[in-house]
Amino acid sequence: MYARTPYLVEIAEAGQTGSKVELFIANSSTLPSTPTYVLKKNNPSATNNKTRYDIAPFVREFIKNTYQNVYNGDGTTSPSTHSAFVRIDRYKDVNGTFTLLNQTTLRAWDGYRSFTDIGFAPTIPWGSLLNNIGFPLISSPSGSTFYYPYTGASSVPTGLISPGYITVLLGAGAYVTYTEIAPTPQVATITIDTVNQRAIDLPVVFQQVSPTSANFYDTGNVMRIYSPSNVLLYTATFKPLRECRYTPVPIDFVNKYGGWQRVHFFKASMDKMNFTSDDYNFLTKMSTVNQWTVTDGQTRVMNRNGRKKITVNSGSVDESFKIIVEQILMSERIMVNGLPAKVLSNDIDFIKIVNKKDLNYTLEFEFSYDESATVY
Repeated sequence: MYARTPYLVEIAEAGQTGSKVELFIANSSTLPSTPTYVLKKNNPSATNNKTRYDIAPFVREFIKNTYQNVYNGDGTTSPSTHSAFVRIDRYKDVNGTFTLLNQTTLRAWDGYRSFTDIGFAPTIPWGSLLNNIGFPLISSPSGSTFYYPYTGASSVPTGLISPGYITVLLGAGAYVTYTEIAPTPQVATITIDTVNQRAIDLPVVFQQVSPTSANFYDTGNVMRIYSPSNVLLYTATFKPLRECRYTPVPIDFVNKYGGWQRVHFFKASMDKMNFTSDDYNFLTKMSTVNQWTVTDGQTRVMNRNGRKKITVNSGSVDESFKIIVEQILMSERIMVNGLPAKVLSNDIDFIKIVNKKDLNYTLEFEFSYDESATVY
């Protein structure tokens, strides 16, 4: 399920006078023995026995999207707090006697479902089913092309200039292939786990970790994610781009599906700062009657602080880049240059190539902290 979209549990059984829902929530598949929350309702009226519960807010409070700006050539297991497991026990109530109807267990991510996603499955079940499927948590359509800044390093760089990673939920035996973009391409294959289902942060550019024998950073690669039954789940191309004039700005954000995603804005950026303060009148010192010291003034400033801002430009992009821009504008968890930020741009024109040949997007962000630390 997606915790930013209402997940409605409905109980409407013949003869009921009310209902109850018990929620068992944890960050692992080992759920608590007693309910985390118990929700109860009486029938709305004598002629209407339909009761509904939105459980999404209760599940979402267990999800924390920890930022981990790391690079591991074989992938890094996603923190357990990036998702939550919930078991839903539905009961009907007949004059105070509760009867268990069924149990449903789901896995939740901090994503959302669009209103127009007709027929879109809003749940990701877990258990034996996940040993046969996979779910890339990336918001761009399969077949997309992404660019990362090329630094001339001999290996894949880490930190803010890293090409980044994508979060993938994969079944036991699922695997990933990286095909080098070269006249005689090498192909590298990584099997995630032959036994367990995993949520893993996969690097988008391949480098053999130990021993170092292959590195596709110079040329880029095509990444393909397969299920254990060899079904292609997702493919994307990642290419290096030399930016000679500007310093690319990495934008990390939690996308529509609740996974971290990185894109770079390659062109001109501008740093700004907004300052705030409170003025107050102070008691003027008088040496004699009706005489005061002019250099003291009449007002003083307190609570002086500032917030940094940055405006970034994508540079020339494909028309499909609007999907990325929309996800950034909808995201509630954003990192700009490795620092927490919020997007200030509240409207945007989604450009069509038929209307404009050079597609550039400009976004403004404000960093989510005071320059003079005010930590509570």
